[in-house]
Formats: sequence, structure tokens, C-alpha cells
Amino acid sequence: MNFIEELDTCREEFEKMPGVTVIHELDGFKPLFMTSNGLDLLGLTLEELIAIKEDYQLLFFNQDFMGDYLKSLRSLIEREGIHETFSFFHQVKIEGKFRWYAASLKVFKVDHNFSPTHTITYAVPLEDFHWITKAERLLEETNFGRDKLEKFTTLSKRELQVLALAAKGNRTAEMASSLKISADTVNSHLKSIRKKLDCKSSFELTEYARAYDLL
Repeated sequence: MNFIEELDTCREEFEKMPGVTVIHELDGFKPLFMTSNGLDLLGLTLEELIAIKEDYQLLFFNQDFMGDYLKSLRSLIEREGIHETFSFFHQVKIEGKFRWYAASLKVFKVDHNFSPTHTITYAVPLEDFHWITKAERLLEETNFGRDKLEKFTTLSKRELQVLALAAKGNRTAEMASSLKISADTVNSHLKSIRKKLDCKSSFELTEYARAYDLL
């Protein structure tokens, strides 16, 4: 069964769903299908959407938030397997403004070698304030992590361990005991960390720890 035939068996069911369903070609994540509710939001016909090809991502997604993720998504799919589901927040530009969506993506079709060729994404708007706040905080962390990466990569392995413990609220003596080093050595590491990251407060250290998944 080719892609069109397989899509035709599901098309009516996709249209019944309240969210937006999109099917992409894995190569470049070029859109090949979108339910009519999504097309109406973008002000496009399906033919116009397909003609945009991979520029769809650039035109309608917030690249500060999704650009890096999309670059790594193909390798994630190939590494994690064709049955894995990937969930994420993203912003879609609708009528000139970015709107938050929560989405889940997985492989829709594979070739004769069981290599993925197409993906399917189901997206719903984040209308609840709690989720919008959470998504915006995630965007802030993503931007922070990108902007501060050069400084963060100067930390040694031991400094990363100290940073993680400090961000969790451990006192100097507790960190020394956990790492089996002296309190003076812990303080020396903390001084070095603050200098490398140009941090003046514990809050700033915590921002780094959160952005780089040390918490």
C-alpha cells in the first residue's frame, strides 16, 4: 500500500478529530497532508501547503523554540525506533501571532526495509493558562540554554557535580560529604563556577542547572 492509499484509509477519521493532524515526509519534514481545521487556521489549501515544502517550518514555527528540535528529531526517530512517540510544545504563527500548541509525533509509514519515511503529528491548542505558562517557561529555558552554552561547556565534570548539588539547595558540608572532598575544595569549585558562568547569585546558578537538566 503506497502513501496515498494508506492516507485515504484514515482521512475521514482524521477529519473527525478535534485537533490538527499533519503528515510529513521525513526528509525535510515536508507537509503532505493537513486536516481542514489546520488549513483554515493557516489560510491555505492543501495544494498550497504541499507546494511550500520544507519552508513550512520556517514560515509557521517559532524557530527559536523548534529549530534545534527539528534538526535532531530525525536522528531521534531513527535511534528510538519506529514505535516511539515524541511529545513537545511549539508555537505556530496564525494570523501574524504565535499560538501555543501541544503535539505528539510518531512514524506513520516505513519503506520495505522498515526505515521511516513519513511521520504523523497531532496538535491541540494550549488554551489553559497553566499549560501556556509552562510552555513559555520552557521557551525561556531553551533560549537561555542556547545563549549560555559556550560558558556552560567550560565547566569541568566535578564543577558540574557541584553545580547540580548547589542548585538543589545542598549546603557546603553536604556537598563535601556527597562528593567525598573537603569543604574548602567545594568552595573553590563554587568560586570557579561563578567566575566561568559570570553568576552573582544562587538564583543564576539554578537557572543554569535547570536549563541544562542538572535538576
